[in-house]
Amino acid sequence: MATCKQCSAAFEITPEDLKFYDDVSPVIGGVKQAVPPPTLCPDCRFQRRQLFRNERFLYHRKSDLTGKQMVSIVYDQDEFWGDQWDELAHGRDFDFSRTFTEQFQELGLVQPHVSLFTTNVENSYYTNHTLNCRNSYLLFGGGNDEDCMFSRFLSGCKDTLDALSLYACQWCYEGIASQDCYRCFFFQNCRNCSDSIMVEDCIGCKNCLCCFGLQNKEYCVLNAFVGKEMYEQRMKELGMLSHAKIAALRSQMEKMKIALPHRSSHIFGSEDCTGDMIFNTKNCEYCFDVIDCESCKYLWYTPKGQNSYDCSYTAPAGPQWCYEVGSTMGSNILFGYLCWGGDNVLCSRECHSCSNVFGCISLKRKKYCIFNTQYTQSEYEVLVPKIIAHMRKTGEWGEYFNPSLSYMGYSETVAEETAPLSKEEVLKRGWQWYETQEKKDVYMRPAVPIPETIVEVPEDICEQILTCSVTGHPFKIIPQELKFYRTMGLPLPKKCPDQRHKDRMALRNPRKLWSRKCAKCGKGIETTYSAERPEVVYCEECYLKAVY
Repeated sequence: MATCKQCSAAFEITPEDLKFYDDVSPVIGGVKQAVPPPTLCPDCRFQRRQLFRNERFLYHRKSDLTGKQMVSIVYDQDEFWGDQWDELAHGRDFDFSRTFTEQFQELGLVQPHVSLFTTNVENSYYTNHTLNCRNSYLLFGGGNDEDCMFSRFLSGCKDTLDALSLYACQWCYEGIASQDCYRCFFFQNCRNCSDSIMVEDCIGCKNCLCCFGLQNKEYCVLNAFVGKEMYEQRMKELGMLSHAKIAALRSQMEKMKIALPHRSSHIFGSEDCTGDMIFNTKNCEYCFDVIDCESCKYLWYTPKGQNSYDCSYTAPAGPQWCYEVGSTMGSNILFGYLCWGGDNVLCSRECHSCSNVFGCISLKRKKYCIFNTQYTQSEYEVLVPKIIAHMRKTGEWGEYFNPSLSYMGYSETVAEETAPLSKEEVLKRGWQWYETQEKKDVYMRPAVPIPETIVEVPEDICEQILTCSVTGHPFKIIPQELKFYRTMGLPLPKKCPDQRHKDRMALRNPRKLWSRKCAKCGKGIETTYSAERPEVVYCEECYLKAVY
């Protein structure tokens, strides 16, 4: 057992882990550069990677290259990907009298960065960390999506709003951790469901209302089969959805499901896996929100990962033989952030389609570069091992970037969502904290009333400034969004997008595993339900016997 140097928690490093660290160690100039075991526990490693990812806080400012008005920092997307600037202009020699962290920080302060992290997006400017998306707005972490808004981590979705961690869903609203659903509202942990409202842990269900844990059922209300005629009558009586009706349905749902068995984890079509929200995956341990992965460990929000450890928020192509990377896809990438389509990339950030680069920032299609300086292959293979040897002495080799290298304040990053800390705690650790802009934006005029149902909404609502019922922050309804609500018969939201996102995050179990016993057979299980929680939790075998 090892002890985390940050939180002092004990964590295990297995022989299989040691083999992986050896296998992933880069060979440079014919010599293997051994990667040491981690000094932080898996949760602290995840927190550290999250410190570098700001998804939701977008700021208006001008491009430092052309003065063009844009969102976020430095260069507009088109400018960054263009040829108007020299990526190697700020290159420098490595100084062996100083630490890697000091020099990497100085390079990062002068090297241009892209304003938003998007690739191949159309009519989707106000998105971040998106790839191959069309007609989307305030989508954060998405790939191959179309007409999606106010959501996070969507893959292959269309016409979907206010969602979190969905795969291949269409015409859905307020969905969480689900796959292949159609015309579902207020649903969670569902697969292959359609035309249903307020359903959870359901598979292959359609035309269901307020149901939990059903398999291949139709025309059910509160888990009871009522038949087509009675179901249609109940839906007619329910009528147009309003906020009051939605709250009443949720209350009924919560009372019903507390006594029903809950599955210990949501793992489907997979073999030898632990974690939650795992699809079509094999030999993966302690993984969350992954699909089509194999032989991985400690993955979060990752599709198509192969032979990789400690990866989070990777793009649709997935990581292969990667270790300690965030928002990255490629092969043989170690200790990297936002490196897309790379190979043999070490200790670098925002490098795209690069190979054999070390300590570089904001490069495109480059080879054999160190600290943004061009070298020959032979020069590269001589110098990099010397730098790694220096980093071993300073304790920097084998670790993700020092938190001081993040340009974001803790309160702006996704770390705040899964590991919230006070300003005092953040500053005590020597990390950055910025007062977020939204705390200053409080609308001081009289609040515009938000109707209970969509039929009461006036046509000029998109010209009005609404006020969040929880935070008091202003927000607006955009025409594309209004059209969706009218089409689906849904009421306008009374909360701002950020508060709605927080509410969805609160509905999910922590991305953490606890050891406890099955409430039916007493067998030991690994689950996201802690032992202190009131839910009745079954192992997979007992759960399937109970629901079929």
